[in-house]
Amino acid sequence: MADFEKTMEQYSKLLARISSRKGVRELASYLEKHGLFKAPASTKYHLCVEGGLLIHQVGVAKLALKLRETLMPDKSEESVILCALFHDAHKVTDGFGNQTYDKNNTATSDRQPYFWNTKQLGFGGGHKSALLISKFVDLTQDELQAIAYHDGPFVPSWDDIKSDPYPLTLLIHYADMWSTWVIEKVKTRNFKGTFLEDLKTELF
Repeated sequence: MADFEKTMEQYSKLLARISSRKGVRELASYLEKHGLFKAPASTKYHLCVEGGLLIHQVGVAKLALKLRETLMPDKSEESVILCALFHDAHKVTDGFGNQTYDKNNTATSDRQPYFWNTKQLGFGGGHKSALLISKFVDLTQDELQAIAYHDGPFVPSWDDIKSDPYPLTLLIHYADMWSTWVIEKVKTRNFKGTFLEDLKTELF
């Protein structure tokens, strides 16, 4: 798929921009080993296709960098790329050797293409990403919050920080939402595959 090859190139370039950060290369290698390039971005919603997660994370990183230029020019590019590029690390693995998604080989128009692996760690998605990334990279306080709470008010845990969300948290959250509900809505419709061609209802 040409789009995915282009995404791989963009991923490599983004990764190179933060590779001097201690632990980043090891984190990337771990995620790649456990299926980063094949994981979907969701079970049945946005980019629920093989490689969808990488397309999503690269898109969020690119948009977050654009927002940084306008909203947070003093914030280091490194922090923005790190948080955006790996905010959904938990969708690859839980950090304990369990993959996040099980492929549904009988997917049809009324059956979703992936299922959550019930053997994985029972832990909030954003928090799981923060936990996983922290095994390799020493995160700053605002980076930790941005990753753990990137889902914003769409998860109950948002109540923990709703009176004090750091600017980086809001930036990553907005980049994530815009990518998911605006940019990827078009991309998902353009994908070619039996499941998506047969789907008769909206994915969003």
